[in-house]
Amino acid sequence: MKITYITNGEQSMLVIKSCIFSLLKHARVANAALNAASEANVSTTGVFCLKTIISGKTSSIYEARAAARREECK
Repeated sequence: MKITYITNGEQSMLVIKSCIFSLLKHARVANAALNAASEANVSTTGVFCLKTIISGKTSSIYEARAAARREECK
């Protein structure tokens, strides 16, 4: 699983990538990030390589990144 944080001033993106074999972990990490950033936009693509993009304000996406990292380590 790879978590990437991209910032462009006021707007930021959190990209979560993983393979199909870690589908449950990917869903758990993405849900934790979405719970931390309630005002964010989300899109998920892919079948064998999953990619979830969460975008929104920098402050809420930064909190989502921290929540995703915490959930990834569990």
